[in-house]
Amino acid sequence: MRCTKTEGIVLRQLWLHIGSHKTGTSSLQRALRFAQTHQLLGDLTYARSPKSKNINNLIRVKGEGRTLRTRVNFRGLKAVFPTTGNCIASSEMFFWIHNPRQVRKLARVLKRQFDEIHIVVYLRRQDSLAISHRKQAVMRSAAEGFYGLQLSALPTYQEHFDHYFNYDQKLRIWADAFGPDSLHVRKFEKSALFKNDTVDDFFHLLGLTAPDWGEHANPPMSRKQLLVGLYQRSKGIERQEVIALIKQIEDSEKLTPSRAQALAFLDHFNDSNRRLAEMLGDKTAPQYFDMDLSRYPEVGNDNVSDAEIEQWIAAHTAPQLR
Repeated sequence: MRCTKTEGIVLRQLWLHIGSHKTGTSSLQRALRFAQTHQLLGDLTYARSPKSKNINNLIRVKGEGRTLRTRVNFRGLKAVFPTTGNCIASSEMFFWIHNPRQVRKLARVLKRQFDEIHIVVYLRRQDSLAISHRKQAVMRSAAEGFYGLQLSALPTYQEHFDHYFNYDQKLRIWADAFGPDSLHVRKFEKSALFKNDTVDDFFHLLGLTAPDWGEHANPPMSRKQLLVGLYQRSKGIERQEVIALIKQIEDSEKLTPSRAQALAFLDHFNDSNRRLAEMLGDKTAPQYFDMDLSRYPEVGNDNVSDAEIEQWIAAHTAPQLR
């Protein structure tokens, strides 16, 4: 990836990866750090906050439900980029933004530094993303405030979910601010990704070979871990205490909704997905995503009583009290 020239003027490029969550973002950011350290990014520089491994801490999310708001530290964001050369920046926190004014301001700030900006986004089918995101409701305040802490594999649908999951509306906000040609939309399905992987796919998009950087990051929680975490957070237990307990729980079973629950959740976004397919000119699937729901069982395994969860907690806390 080289700086291009127009009449002797060097044009600076920025590749801005905005998520979404649960699409291999942690692994991608680790791979980019590895590639930067080992000088495998060519003329690209991976931009990071001085106090962070990425730029996530420059995007703050506050509030709950419909009042959830995102604030970008624009001064800090501007400062993380070197004054010359092409750059890469990555933060799934950008995907929380649903206010067009915030995205327009972001575009104005970045366009002062870069002549050509590419916005890269990976989209995962809404039911699958929400299930995978349950871990973040335990681990992170933003996801907890957005989804709530219901003891279920899927969160109960609420109207403000549309701000996050109506992908066609979200992409139009970014396209209006940066220009439709700036968007690189990738479908988070193995068959749609280069070498079936986000890291390989992103590096391929840059015209680079993905490095042999290590194992994938951020493994999912098990059924018991998630249910205990959601339960304790709903009781007001401090997050660090909850995380410490969860680490002691050994369980290989995944928390899974029933097929009917998954279908009901996904139904809220079918119209958006149809518009998304039309917007992107994707004629392979009328609702953009592969709509196969066969991985879900007829009966989910998220129906559990408080008493049962208390027994799991007691089994892992009792030895410490002796």
